This record gives sequence, C-alpha cells and structure tokens, in this order.
Amino acid sequence: MRTILFLTTLALPLMAQDGGQLYGLYCSACHGADGKGATGGQFPPLAGSEWVLGNPDRSIKIVLHGLHQPIEVAGKTYNLEMPPQGAALPDEQIAAILTHVRASWGNKAGAVSVNQVKKVRAATTNRKEYWTAAELLKLHPLENVKPPLANLISYYYKGAFKSMPDFSQLKAAAVEEEPRGLIDYSSYAKTDSFAMMWEGDLLTPAGKHEFLLDSDDGSRLFVDGAIVAEIKTIGPTGRTVKKVVNLKEGLHKIRVEYFEFSGNEGLSVGVKFPKQRNIKWLSKEKGQTSAKSWPEIMLTPADNRPVIYRNFIQGSTARGIGVGFPGQKNMVYSADHFSMELLWGGNFIDAGHHWTDRGVGYEPPASDKVFSLSKQTAYSFTSESATAWPASSKATPRFRGYQLSPQGNPTFMVEVAGARVFDGYESVTDPSPSLLRILRLQGKPAQGISLLIHSGAHEAARPDGFTAGGLSVRLTGGTFRYGSNVVMLDLITPEAQVRYTW
Repeated sequence: MRTILFLTTLALPLMAQDGGQLYGLYCSACHGADGKGATGGQFPPLAGSEWVLGNPDRSIKIVLHGLHQPIEVAGKTYNLEMPPQGAALPDEQIAAILTHVRASWGNKAGAVSVNQVKKVRAATTNRKEYWTAAELLKLHPLENVKPPLANLISYYYKGAFKSMPDFSQLKAAAVEEEPRGLIDYSSYAKTDSFAMMWEGDLLTPAGKHEFLLDSDDGSRLFVDGAIVAEIKTIGPTGRTVKKVVNLKEGLHKIRVEYFEFSGNEGLSVGVKFPKQRNIKWLSKEKGQTSAKSWPEIMLTPADNRPVIYRNFIQGSTARGIGVGFPGQKNMVYSADHFSMELLWGGNFIDAGHHWTDRGVGYEPPASDKVFSLSKQTAYSFTSESATAWPASSKATPRFRGYQLSPQGNPTFMVEVAGARVFDGYESVTDPSPSLLRILRLQGKPAQGISLLIHSGAHEAARPDGFTAGGLSVRLTGGTFRYGSNVVMLDLITPEAQVRYTW
C-alpha cells in the first residue's frame, strides 16, 4: 500500500479537541506513536521533522490535499503517498492534531489555530490535485535549513548538443538564482535538446571527500576549477563516476555542466564527507550509491498478450501504469494525468528492483530511447498547457479505471464534462509496426472537450499528423490542433484513431 497516513472516519465531538487523542486515532498507525515513523521508520517521521516546524501553512496544506511523489525528511527520501484528508477532518481536528505534533517528541513550535486552518482551506478550496514536495517548497521553503550549495546560480542554454559545449561561447537563454541550493534541471526539461551549468560554493571540513556523478546524457563536475568527474557520451544513467579529492576546510567553488540530447533526463551529484557514511546530495535527484543488488527480472509479454506493470516508473507519476505489448512496443499511462505519457521500443521493464526486498523509487524503462509525450512538470486543472484535459472543459476529469480485452489489450476510462472517453491501445503490424490508440466518446459532453496528444517540439505539422524526434503520429477520424509546442485533439467524433510509429 502506498499510503503514508490512514484515517478513519469516526466522528469526535468538535468541542475541546484533544490533539494527542486525535493523533493516536488517526495518525499513529503510519507515523508512529512516538512520531518516528511506524514499522521501523518505513514512514516519514514527524519527530524533529523540518516539514512540520516553521510555517504551519505547509502542514495544513498537506493534511487538506494530500502529498505524493518523493519527499526528503531528515535526510531520507520517501516515495509513498498520503491521501487528502480535508473532506474527512473538520478544521478544529486538523488544528488540534497539528498543534500536538508541533509540540511533541522534542518539537518546539507554536500552536495551530482553527482560523489558520480555515484560511488555508478557503484559499485552496479549488485545488483538486495532491501537493508535491517541490510545489510546497516553492511556496514555503524550509526554515533554518542550510542549502547544500551556497550562492548557487543556474544557466540554461538551448541547442541540440551531442557533446559538452564550450559554455564560454554560448549565450544563456535564462539565468536564475537557486535559493534551495540544489542542482535541478526540471524547470527546463519540457523539451529535449538543452544544456545547463551551475556554479556555487560548497563548505567542507578538511580531509578526503568522495564525489559522485551520474547523468543522462553527458555531465562534468569541477571543484575549484579542476575537473573531478566526467561523463562524455550520450547514454542513460547508471554510469556513476566516483573520485576522491583532498580538500582544505572552507568554501570551495563547485561547477556542474550538463547536456541533454534526447529521451530521458537525469543528473545526480553527491559528496561523501570525511568520516561520514551517508552521501550529501548536491542535486535534486539522488543517484545510485553502489552496484545494484537485485536480480534482473525483465518483464516480457507471454502467450502473445501484453504484460501490465503497476509501479513507480521514471518519467511518469506515482500512478503510472506500464504496458509491454508483443512486438516490443511499450507505453505508460498516468492515472493522475489521464493520458499516455511515455512510449518506447525494445525491452519493457526490469522489475528486479521493485520486486526484490520491496525496492522503492522510480524504475526507468529498459531502453535508452523513450518518447515523452507530455513533458509538463506541473499538472493543474487551471492551466490548458499543463494538463492532458484542458481547463476549457470546465470539468475536472476523473479516472474510472481500465479494462482488458480478451487479447489483453487495455482500455482506460476517463469521465469528463458529463461524457466518458474510452482510451484503448493495441500493437499492430499493418502497414508497419505501430502502437494504435483508439479513442471512443460515449455520451454527449456538456461542452467541447480536448485531449493533449503531445507537448514539446514537433515538425511536419499537418491536420492528420506530425513528427517529433523520430516519432511519427498519424490521425484518422479527427483533426489535430497545433499551438506553441502543444498538439491537441478536439474530441468531436464518436471514434478517433491515433497511430504511433517509430
């Protein structure tokens, strides 16, 4: 179960709320009676957690609307899911629980008032999505937490780089201060073909430091102007380079260079200080610290039927559903974003990590070439460019599950604007090996509805098709609508078919 917090729906009197009693009833099953995380720390601790101290709006928002995707608490990353509780808990109970948490197990933070909860609930009443850690940190940075890198500045460059460019000869398309002090490319990873550079300061003790670098595609790490580690070629993550450097106590100049040509992105930079066992990650992404310790379990279709993989898949959301079709055509459908997000050929998924000792984290597709159809990083039902089902539909889409045909092919169901859309997929060979997507509209929608087919750069745009980085997309039964780095399909016919060939 991917749930951080289990809450019952028992009603307690709304007068004289006892925060400790409420916490024990609703929260301790996962966060522990001692606030250290239940089942030996498998769930995030609340004792000493920087997330529950400081500005109470951060915790209130998590309780009201839930939290998904990775979050780092006390130096450890958790990739679980906490469902929203705003509908189950009244303001008085939320205030009492958070007041108890902020004053227990050594925590020393002020009480949370009912009015504070009411104010946050009113300000976020239209929110339908779970929060992510990244969203909350932008709104409410953690207090009294020193960033990994001081004075960090990022530089972003457009271009199709197949090797590391000479940055001194390029003009940056964007220059940003990075107050979180983390090397993070995600704000710019909406399209392929870009490069980035980061410069900042690292405070170290005296002694030998082990630096780690891994990336998809190439990267370089400099310390005080000297190259420490380098990955020169295009390729996937899993090529970690380690280098020991003897440093004096004090500030040292850190410079990281990175280029992304196509397919997946990835960049992790870390350092292990003297006499320290844990790695201090200087990047948002955390890399592999050692060779994998699990067997390869490569999933493949059996008896000419697709294989389904429901787990965390890199490049999609926590509710990504992977499908490996006969003929080595593979895809991931996001039940959070209500649409197909990834396509690739070749091997499907190595399940060894997740299926061995309950390995956590996101597993990448078993291919170096993956087509990302929706590179948006922030999905919101208030922005047409940021969701597979635009806000112009004036109705929040709802995922209604999926069903399998007798041949094992999946059809996903979305309810939107009073109608249902059946989104089916199958591998075909005529006239060429392709993945065929069949969209069927059932019922009469209250207004026109549209579906995001592709976000990112595209070429050869025609009413019935386009290409994007080696992917050919053709449509029958409708007409594509093109915007700036966006391709939409207005669902106005009972059936439309989209054919993906690569």
